[in-house]
Amino acid sequence: MPDLLTESDLHDLLTRWVADGLIDAGQADRIEAAEAARPLPAGTPHAARPVRDLGQRRGLVVEALGYLGGALAAVAGFIAVRQLWPHIPTSAELAFAAGGAVVLLGTGAVIRTVDDPPLGRLRSVLWLMSTASFATFMGVLAAQVWGFRGISTALIMAAASTVYATALWWRTRAPLQHLAMFASAAVLAGTSIAETGPGLDTWGPGLGVWGLSAIWVIAVYRGYLVPRDVGYLAGVIGLLVGAQMTMAIAAGQVLALLTVAGLLTAGVALRQVILLGLGAVGVIITVPQTAARYLPEDVGAPLAVFICGLVLLGVALWLAKTRRRSAPSDQPP
Repeated sequence: MPDLLTESDLHDLLTRWVADGLIDAGQADRIEAAEAARPLPAGTPHAARPVRDLGQRRGLVVEALGYLGGALAAVAGFIAVRQLWPHIPTSAELAFAAGGAVVLLGTGAVIRTVDDPPLGRLRSVLWLMSTASFATFMGVLAAQVWGFRGISTALIMAAASTVYATALWWRTRAPLQHLAMFASAAVLAGTSIAETGPGLDTWGPGLGVWGLSAIWVIAVYRGYLVPRDVGYLAGVIGLLVGAQMTMAIAAGQVLALLTVAGLLTAGVALRQVILLGLGAVGVIITVPQTAARYLPEDVGAPLAVFICGLVLLGVALWLAKTRRRSAPSDQPP
């Protein structure tokens, strides 16, 4: 009879898989909770489970206190500086922003997260705040020291935060660092085009955001960017936002409709609920705008939305039917 996998062994495996980027911390928690809820085989000692539960509860308390303390410190520090020092010099602003970035980065670095997923999430939040502080530092430096204005300052902030967030994501593969990396890269793509082509209005930066998001989704599908669910969510939202920014011109409206159709098709083909759900959101946002421009004002937009609703309903019924056929005969569909 093969040896049973103990709770300690399972926890070590899940921790290693999270560190390798195979699964995210939320999935690991759900797996461990599901296994903990299963009845133990006869003769298996019960002593290990209460100890693990107590450790998890302590980790959750530490995580909650860390969130609360970080939020209170940030808000109180901002209010205090503005009230006590209304005409704060640039050097002090730089010092506060740099100090916040370093302190938050160092605090997250010393947290031991190997055996405690809640502390891993706390570290992700602290490093997300550190990324924001570093972007603020670069913004103050660019605007008030180097003399840049507007788009140029945003471009420098986006470039710096992209590098910073990418380094932290490479270290942790955490969902928050993934989102920070994508958001920074998307702003970088949009501001780069806006800086080099000021006459392109919003459709030029929107096309840049759309192109980056398309590459992002492909990289997630190929397994280069993890966690996969977070990557799909970020990339698809970027596709919809970028397409929406291009709708000031006719070609942009075509791009938006093709994007929504592609998301729905990919969601059906890959059976990804994220793609289907966001594709449906895209239908609600995109179709009425296009219909209002090209169809009669009285009934055009409502009719287009009604037809799209019927199509989505048909897709949902077809998916339910295929899922029922593919379910095993001894299990409910």
